[in-house]
This record gives sequence, C-alpha cells and structure tokens, in this order.
Amino acid sequence: MYYPIIKAKRHELKAASQLSSVIGSNKFRPVIEPVNLGLAPLAKTIDALSSASIIPIVVINPTQGDYSSSPAIDVYFQLQNNKSSANKFLPCIKVKNSYDLASLQLLDKHPTAAVYFESNISASSIAKISESQLVLANPQKNEAEILSKIKSLVLYTDSFAKKKRNADYDDVSFYSNLHATYKQVSNAIGFGDFTIMGEEYSGSGGPAYVVAIHVSHIEKNNSNAMYVRHFCSTSDSLITANTPGKYLEALKDLVAFDKSNPWVLDRTIGLKEFYSSYEQSHFPGLGLVKEMSIKHHIQTTCNLC
Repeated sequence: MYYPIIKAKRHELKAASQLSSVIGSNKFRPVIEPVNLGLAPLAKTIDALSSASIIPIVVINPTQGDYSSSPAIDVYFQLQNNKSSANKFLPCIKVKNSYDLASLQLLDKHPTAAVYFESNISASSIAKISESQLVLANPQKNEAEILSKIKSLVLYTDSFAKKKRNADYDDVSFYSNLHATYKQVSNAIGFGDFTIMGEEYSGSGGPAYVVAIHVSHIEKNNSNAMYVRHFCSTSDSLITANTPGKYLEALKDLVAFDKSNPWVLDRTIGLKEFYSSYEQSHFPGLGLVKEMSIKHHIQTTCNLC
C-alpha cells in the first residue's frame, strides 16, 4: 500500500479528497500533517476519505506551519469534537528522533497510534512502539537491524530532487524505486514519499521567474523505477512578469512530449486536467498546477500497487 505524506494545505487536501473516488482503499492511505490552526478543511477531507473507506493517518502533534510556534494545540481533541472527522482517522505521533521523549510519551495516551519517525529509531524505542498500528521510518536514516524489529513498518523517503530555482531542473530526474524494493523487507506493509512537494515545509512559493511542471512516470522499459520529468519555461527568465504565459509555455512542452511518447505517462486525473488547461489556454494558478502534479504522482504510484 502507498502512504503519501502530505501537508494539510488546501491543494494537497483537495488532491487527496478527489483521488479517493478513483483509487481503491486497498492502495492508498494518506498521512496528513496539519499546518494551519484552522482545522475545518482537514476535517472535511477526513470525512471525504472516510466516505470512500479510506481512514487517513493524521499527525496530532504537528510541528510545521502555524504549529511551529503553537505546539500545544490539541489537534486530536479538536478533530474528535468535529462531527465531520470524529473517529474517522488514525492518530499519528510524529517523533523527531529517539531522544524526543515528549512525543514518545504521547503513546501513553494513544498506545495504538501510528508513529512517524523523522530521523533515527533507537533499540530502546522498540518496546515503546510495540502496540502501534504502524510505524513510518526512513531507511536512509536507520539501521536495517532496528527496522527489522518493527511490527508493521512503512518505509518512506524524501525522493523529490528539489532545486532552489526552477531554472535549475534538468529535463528528467530519478525519483525512487522504493515501490519495488520495500517488498523485499518482510515486515514492511507499505511505502511512502512526499509526492513532488518534498519533505521541507514551505508556506508559499516565491515569484515565478521560471514556471516548472513536474510530472512523474515509471520507466517501464528498463528498471521500473520512478522518474520525474520537469517541463520549464525559458522565456523572460530574469523577470517575474507573465506567469500565465510562462505556464502555457511549459504546458505546451508537456503536451508535445506526451503526444510524441504516449506510452510514458499514465493516464491520470492530473494529466487530464493539464490537457484541459492546454485546450482552453487557461492558467489556473500555480497552486492548482502543483495540485495537478500531486494528483498525477499519487495516481501513477497507486497504479503500481
């Protein structure tokens, strides 16, 4: 099963909600970290996922966005007291590392909660997480011996090769083959990533000197690994003017590539929306561009499950 790790921002929540109607509950279970103090949009998304028999995993001790300065907010209490989300999600405890005792102590209140380790797990933590329904861990930051002792393991990596500037992206970059290799780990029940957004939180994007569209695909003729193609505008790259024109320039390259190589990209909701935008010569806004890329990535990944 695929466990995409997303932030509870508007477009990421919309992507998860809309995909719940086309992706089976046996393939897709999002891990959602709140970033805004207002939880109504998250509660609505939890309700939509639950209606599709998908029980999302929600971080109840978030540390990013609004919660970087207000860590004491009781997210679990608020969601349980909202009729849209009550008893429709699995609480998840985010742990910075094995020395994050305050987070680990939350397991005393929620012993069966999911646990999401940002970094290393010590041998002494294994007993503490023994009742957890599942544990998310990064194999790049942990010993295989430690991971082998976890009951229900979800392996995740931050796979998107994020650049500081959109102008720095090559045409294509390697993403991951975790969707295949996790099956070689006997106690792993699934895998995850941060879609095309990356692990690092960003409240808002900067000015668009270059508009980039990121489209994931599987290298079907070779390693079956996932790659990301980057379609970037090239005109007026030294100024921030004409974002709609830059988007349509990048979109034209995406459509031209797909028509010349129709076997590369999966036919997804996100790709269909890019085509609709192209046919209408319409710029929907950079937030929706990212949303379409996220939807394409998640659905492409789920096609492998």
